[in-house]
Formats: sequence, C-alpha cells, structure tokens
Amino acid sequence: MDIAIAGAGIGGLAAALALARRGFAVEIYERAATLEEAGAGIQLTPNALNVLFGLGLAAALEAHMVRLEAVRIRKGATGALIQELPLDACPARWGAPYGVIHRADLQAVLVEAVRRHGIPLKLGREIRTARQDGQQVTLSFAGTDPDVSARMLIGADGLWSKLRLQLGLEPPRFAGRRAWRAVIPMQDAPALFQGLKTGLWLGGNAHFVHYPVRSGQALNLVAVTHDVDAGPGWSAPQPLAALLPHYAGWDGRLRALLATVPQWRTWPLFEGRADNRIATGRIALIGDAAHPMLPFIAQGGAAAIEDAAELAAQLSGADDNDVPARMQEWSRLRLPRVRRIQAEAHSNGERYHWRWPLASARDLGLSALGGRRLLERYDWLYGWKPTETT
Repeated sequence: MDIAIAGAGIGGLAAALALARRGFAVEIYERAATLEEAGAGIQLTPNALNVLFGLGLAAALEAHMVRLEAVRIRKGATGALIQELPLDACPARWGAPYGVIHRADLQAVLVEAVRRHGIPLKLGREIRTARQDGQQVTLSFAGTDPDVSARMLIGADGLWSKLRLQLGLEPPRFAGRRAWRAVIPMQDAPALFQGLKTGLWLGGNAHFVHYPVRSGQALNLVAVTHDVDAGPGWSAPQPLAALLPHYAGWDGRLRALLATVPQWRTWPLFEGRADNRIATGRIALIGDAAHPMLPFIAQGGAAAIEDAAELAAQLSGADDNDVPARMQEWSRLRLPRVRRIQAEAHSNGERYHWRWPLASARDLGLSALGGRRLLERYDWLYGWKPTETT
C-alpha cells in the first residue's frame, strides 16, 4: 500500500479520490462501524466545488445540491434586510457555483465514488498509534486487528484527532459558542425562509442561519449562541425551551420558526492552532485534525477538500525519499491560507454578535458597501483553484 488514510469524513474521502486519481494505492480506515453523517447541511463554496467537480463528481452532486441565488443578511430584532449578496455570478467569477447540500448526501456521493474506484474502505478500524521511521508508517489498531504498514499516513480523523496529539499539537480549545442544528421539511417553513437563498440573521450574543438542502425539499437551521463551557457531548439533544431564551426580543417570525422544532441537537464549537507539525515525517494531517476552525465563514469542509487536493498535487511523482520533504512543502504552502481562513471565521463570530452601538456601525457599513462589492472582498477565498487547474 502507498498511503493509509485515517478517517472517512469529507476530507479523508476527498483525499482518497484525489490520490487515487494520481495513481496512488490508497486504503481508508474508519473507526465507526457504520458511516452515518449528522443530520445537518454544509455549504460548498466555489473553492470547494472546483476541487469536487475536478474529481468528476459534478453530476452526482448536482442531483442533491442546491445552487444558491443570494445571501440575505437581516437584523435579528426586526427582520429588516441589511444587505443581499448575489451569488448568481459565482460560476463566471470563480469557476463554480455556490452550493449547499445535506452532509449525508455529500458523504454518500463521496463514498460511492470511492467504491467505484475500488479504494478499500475499512470500517470499525480505530487507529490507536502510528509509528514512523525513515521508510514507512506502522499503524496499530484497537482490538485484535493486525498492524499495517504504509508509505505514508494522512490523518483525517476530525476534531478529536488522536494523530494530532501524537504529533504534539495542542488540543482544540472551546470557543465559547454553541451551534444548535435541525432540518425541517421546506413545506413547514414560512414563506420568508423559503427560496434558493441563505439567510443570516444577526443579533446581540447570537445569530441564526438557514438555507435549503435535499434539492430544496428541506430547510437547514443553525442557531449559534454563547456558552460558558462545552457542556454536553457532540450532537447532544436539547429541548426548544433551552434555545428560545437566547432569542428573546428577536423577530417573532424567526421565533415561530424555531418553535417548529421541539428538539434540537447541539455542538460545542472549537478552534485550534495550526503549525508546521501538521506534516511530520511521513504523516500529514488535513481538515479539522490539522486546523480546527469556527464555521462562521463556512469553510471547515472546504478547507479539508482544499488540503486533500493540494496534498495529492504535492505528492504527485514523489519517490520514497521525497515524501517527507514534499509533505513539509505542502504544509508550508497551506498554512498561510488556513490561518487566514481561521482568523476570518473568528472575526466573523465576534462581529455577528455585536451589540449597539457596534452593531449599528456594522449594519451601516454592510448596507453602504453594496452586495456585489461585499462579495468581491472574498475573491481571495472563493477564487482559489487547485494546483492542477490553475
């Protein structure tokens, strides 16, 4: 085997496809016994879709994905429109649309492509340790599964990556925010929340996002609030009564939408420092394992997809002796970009929750700038192209 991949999430599956496309023999090891994605949506911005379309997944994605027409930013207290960002010009400007999709649908598309390419996907295989020398990486698994050796290892094992800790990186830190998620049938949503648009509502100490998924048949809801500690575990169920106080004084139409969901699932949000140890010898980390980031610029999945594409490009044509240097060069090139994305996401998380008078100044600035000019500020982000198609 040339390459082992730890984790069958978005980043790990994308990496397997990108590497197999360049002729590498790849095996994926996933600790879960069955593949189940959280019942939530994910935004696929043009930078991510330029990679996925390049992997031949356009038709499969389009069968599930919604192409967004605009982002509408509103005041939480009144619902008044602050600004609208038009997304119809994304393909002409950045080479791909701005899409949204249910995570389970995205994972299903990636898994089907992995299997179609004959890439082994081994479930119920939790990597316990990874030991490397100058020539290979040896993986040990929990339970009685025998050790496996590979030419290199890609750690795509998520936020709570064991490989991240083994490489000496600090664990992710709680960011003082909690996301509440739900998906409802589109027919149950009031007209204000329907259509091929993302809604972003801003208010003091909270914000709210909604967008269509499942080919427009469902509406993805994300409420983000402050919290003092990480609290209950990942995807913990919480009643509506625990959420509504965070939106006291908000527009009644939004509160009515929240009330259509009797039980929400919550995720504490984390971020973490990325440094050059994300590539150490023959081991490289991608996605949340490498650079945990807040979701306030919708780039967690996109950054993992970028990582996968660029690592495959960097390793293309490498012989055994080149691998550590190629991986280190990949991290050198990736770190400035992912740090910028992390910083922008962190700043957005602060700006979204400003109170008066900062909120008033923010809203006036967004209104005065104009939707197209505001969108142009993200040329650096959405206009990124993978190396092979630049």
